[in-house]
Amino acid sequence: MRATVSVRMLLRGLLVGVVALTVAGVPGFAQQQQAVCVLGEGHFEAHLRDGAGVTVGPVATGQGFSGRACSAAITWKGGTVLQVATAGQIDIDVMGADLGFGVPVVAFEIRKASTDWRATYAIYSLDKAPRLLAQLTGGDVYRAVDADFNGRIAIWTSDAAAVNGFDGLRYADFDFPPTVVLRYENRKLEDVSAEYPRQYDKQIAQVGAQLTPQALAAFRNSDGKLEDGYRPWPELIALRKTKAKVLEIVWSYLYSGREARAWEELAQMWPAADLGRVKAALIATRARGFDALAADVRGPLERLHHWRVAVYDTTATSRQILPLNSMDGSQTRLPDPLDTTEVFNRLVDTDPQPIAMMRTELVRQPEVVVLVVDAAGKVWSAKMAGSENDPELLEAAKGWKFIPAFKGTHAVACRTKMDIWPLQ
Repeated sequence: MRATVSVRMLLRGLLVGVVALTVAGVPGFAQQQQAVCVLGEGHFEAHLRDGAGVTVGPVATGQGFSGRACSAAITWKGGTVLQVATAGQIDIDVMGADLGFGVPVVAFEIRKASTDWRATYAIYSLDKAPRLLAQLTGGDVYRAVDADFNGRIAIWTSDAAAVNGFDGLRYADFDFPPTVVLRYENRKLEDVSAEYPRQYDKQIAQVGAQLTPQALAAFRNSDGKLEDGYRPWPELIALRKTKAKVLEIVWSYLYSGREARAWEELAQMWPAADLGRVKAALIATRARGFDALAADVRGPLERLHHWRVAVYDTTATSRQILPLNSMDGSQTRLPDPLDTTEVFNRLVDTDPQPIAMMRTELVRQPEVVVLVVDAAGKVWSAKMAGSENDPELLEAAKGWKFIPAFKGTHAVACRTKMDIWPLQ
């Protein structure tokens, strides 16, 4: 008899974009949302097969709207054993997978206020004696993904708090605060950002396309500091925008392990007289961020290890080879020799179960979508089954989160079908 994961969800907000759905025969409900619970709106409850569970929902903290907040708790066989947090916003990023601690975990993204860009990432063990395993602060958004489909999950975030206020610029001035990729190996935090240069190159290309030769020349002719009153306000605003983009490019090279290239770019784009000062400031700023927490920094050659790469497919009738580059997602795929994924048509012990799903419009008729969900519960590919065509649904599916599929006690990537029908 197959093990089950029970999920009960009553999510927040207006009843817009609600879909009723079935994942491999297990019913659940979801609606469009930014997080599981925001300002006391939203409820999620799930139980793993060993008895561990998670509950997130509203809690009263005072009178009226200002007294609405969210609370998270870990349960064991129906009873609350650990009250995790009370905050303005609580989301679940991972549930049931192992983030490198040797035990299944739940990872909460917690914001004291729903409008706060700062977030805390709290990782708890899921067992009869749950405990806090690790806590990360300093990022704006945290997203754990199995980017290489080998079960080695990394946490993608940014060094937002470290660069907030850098050289007169604030967090809101940056489109791309420095991306950081972190992984726990045997409970030790490692910076593995250098394993993903292609992702950083995408950011560099996007930022570089917004820089004009005229804007760069104007910035090169400035003093670099751009303090208030240095130039008329409209001109100063334009210079500061260019300064932020130059920093974003330099940070992308620096954080992806290409330090020499970072300093070359800085020398080409920054005012020469101010180069030494800003280089020292960049080094000091990074040392105060996640770089101070990570015990190790790996290079791109680490990615050539022949880790097992597999997806368990419950939709196929024969064994197939699925090219990794056929999956769409926010992270890049492995280069050769690991450029394909073996797809096994064996049943998993538990199928992916929904945590958070978004949908902008109600479906008008029953639809079937085929998803590839990684070992962290994130969607990498979404396609309509049969002749249906619903691009809005496929776009929304990219932001869905799941309790991942399990083979034995291990979370695995899975290709599965989801039936979606109008809510009656």
